[in-house]
Amino acid sequence: MLKLIAFALVVALAVGLFTWNLAKFVNIAKLGKPAHLDETWGERIASLMTYFFGQKKVAEEPRSYHHLALFWGFLVLQIGLVDMMFTGLFAEFGFTFATLLSDAGHAWLLAFVDVGNAIVALAIIYAFVRRLVIKPSFVPANLDAMLILSAISMIVFTHFGHRMFDMAHLGEVERGSFVSYALANGFGLVSGAGVAEALPGGRPGLLSAAIDQDTALIVAEVHWWAHMLTVLAFLNYLPFSKHIHVLASGPNILLRRQGQRGIMPKLLLMPPEPAEDAADAEVEPPIPWENWGVGRIEDFDWKSLIDNYACTECARCTMYCPAFATNKPLSPMHLIHDLKDEMKARGSLLLQLREAGGNLPIYDPDEGVEGFPEDFDEESSAYKALPEAAATDKITEIKTMLGNLEPMVGGRIKDETLWACTTCGACEEVCPVFIQHPLKILQMRTRIVLNDEDGRTPGDVTRVIGNIADGQGNPWNDNSDRMAWAEGLAVPTIEDKPNAEWLLFVGCAGAFDDGAKKTTQALVRILHAAGVEFAVLGKQEKCTGDTLRRLGAEDKFQELAAEQVATMNEHQITKVIATCPHCFHVIKNEYPQFGGDYEVIHHSELIAKMLSEGKLKVAHPLAKKLTYHDSCYLGRWNGVYDSPREALSSALGPKGQYIELDRNREHGFCCGAGGGRMWVEEEPEKRVNVNRSKEIVDAGVEAVAVGCPFCKTMISDGMKHFDKDEIEVLDIAQVVASTLAAQD
Repeated sequence: MLKLIAFALVVALAVGLFTWNLAKFVNIAKLGKPAHLDETWGERIASLMTYFFGQKKVAEEPRSYHHLALFWGFLVLQIGLVDMMFTGLFAEFGFTFATLLSDAGHAWLLAFVDVGNAIVALAIIYAFVRRLVIKPSFVPANLDAMLILSAISMIVFTHFGHRMFDMAHLGEVERGSFVSYALANGFGLVSGAGVAEALPGGRPGLLSAAIDQDTALIVAEVHWWAHMLTVLAFLNYLPFSKHIHVLASGPNILLRRQGQRGIMPKLLLMPPEPAEDAADAEVEPPIPWENWGVGRIEDFDWKSLIDNYACTECARCTMYCPAFATNKPLSPMHLIHDLKDEMKARGSLLLQLREAGGNLPIYDPDEGVEGFPEDFDEESSAYKALPEAAATDKITEIKTMLGNLEPMVGGRIKDETLWACTTCGACEEVCPVFIQHPLKILQMRTRIVLNDEDGRTPGDVTRVIGNIADGQGNPWNDNSDRMAWAEGLAVPTIEDKPNAEWLLFVGCAGAFDDGAKKTTQALVRILHAAGVEFAVLGKQEKCTGDTLRRLGAEDKFQELAAEQVATMNEHQITKVIATCPHCFHVIKNEYPQFGGDYEVIHHSELIAKMLSEGKLKVAHPLAKKLTYHDSCYLGRWNGVYDSPREALSSALGPKGQYIELDRNREHGFCCGAGGGRMWVEEEPEKRVNVNRSKEIVDAGVEAVAVGCPFCKTMISDGMKHFDKDEIEVLDIAQVVASTLAAQD
């Protein structure tokens, strides 16, 4: 009974301390904005079972297989922990798991736990060797990692120690604990029975022990207490270590957004207009500055903040990042670390401020500058005096400490880190806990651009935003005829053919870039050959605004998107073909925010469909050695992988050969143009397209097919870098069009 009371006190203390500390981390996350999650609980639980308990994402990476043993083994250890706890506390009262499961069932449970501990032991040995001997990048042998591995080692060691000495004390084999018995027998602690008798179906056997029963009991008890105390200490250390992901990854996976990825939320930048008959119609409502991008941790939503706790530090995001691979100042993993550190630093102070009775900082409704409500002009709508019970001295101290923190954006997170991202989504694709790195980056970019009053935005970014929003309406600022590409091709406009089945959205590149014009022209020939009824907007077509939004000019994007959607809806457009994956993504996934709901298809999908249905006939199959470069916005963000390959396969003849690049499909390597990087000049030795182009050159192909005008430009430049102009860079439409019979 004394043991039970002592253990209850220890557990109460440990669990109470853990709960108190965990509440602090939860409250920091609650500082974030509301997260509008649409998934059903059925979808969430299915996701949890697949990706948390099933570890599906981890299993996709061979270098992480040892983690599967650690994770699943650790779950088994928890079963063993509960069994050991119940046996140690209640056996003297005649209650153990055997009471619930029967002796045979308990024996199988013990065998399961023993094997689990053995597997974890092997995985831990490998983890130590990996950190201390192999030393791969981003897997440091730091104090935190060593403490965690040592704690797990201690849990395994004390499990076996308790079982071994308990058998020595009892003088008989414990059925099911065959690994423990084999170890005890091997070390000479016990003898007199074979390992077979320790199997779940074995017959009870008496043992001879090398030590007396009383000593064995004391040592078994020491191991029992060491096991329990290690677990409780481990539990309380977790929130303060990188292994907080043990606590956060499950909830993060459970609450993840499961719909279409890569969508930027529509921001409420200006207050809605009050109704004319409203009592305060004459009063101008305040601007919601808190929506103008993310500049503080509390500007993220709470789900985004939980992301930061969930990071496992596996470094997959960084290893697959094209910016990091080309020596740019962006490591997605370290970005998340920095945000987590910001949460600890600023979040802790904000909680202290609230506990002291202070007001949390907000944006001044007139100037948009952060301040404290009690410091605003008393005439301001945001003014709020401190309550009489507030600890004013403590509040002043905390406000000073907050003021001494460097800003999150531009301080802890450097501007150049944010501008290095190509938004390719490789980081998010491989993350086992579904952290949304690109969205965080874009939200912080938006903060820079929308609040820039001192020229902080890079010049190239400012220029292209101006070209689209205030210039000629396209990134090149080209003032030529948007329909010049169609000369001699009999391309109907929507006015000519108002009932056309499809709208061909040409896009800025397809209308103005010389390389992309060839793609548009080839596609028109294909559409005519397949008998597809289509039309174009002609001079009514505008830039979709993808570049504006990804570069942070959310206000300009919203104006442009609303105008384009209004035009398309006016013409009752329902189905859209896009040759640019960036246009495709925005029209399909982001225009619904503005009332534009369309069936949107990439031209490679339509071409593959026409070929499979026999509406297109290959008359002159290619005899080239060909490969395909996956576009990030077509592939990773929208899952279109098969159609481009099917179209190319149909175009190749017996003498042709398709070669898959090593980095393909979900793990395809970016061309470097996404996220507005198409328009930002970079140093030659740091160019993403050069990295990708080398892989294409090394593949020994005669041509590379693409499905994106940006990719076409970047890969073409890469071929020039390597003096490989003989390797053709062709859009899928060009490849297929070249195989068709000549048209009258």
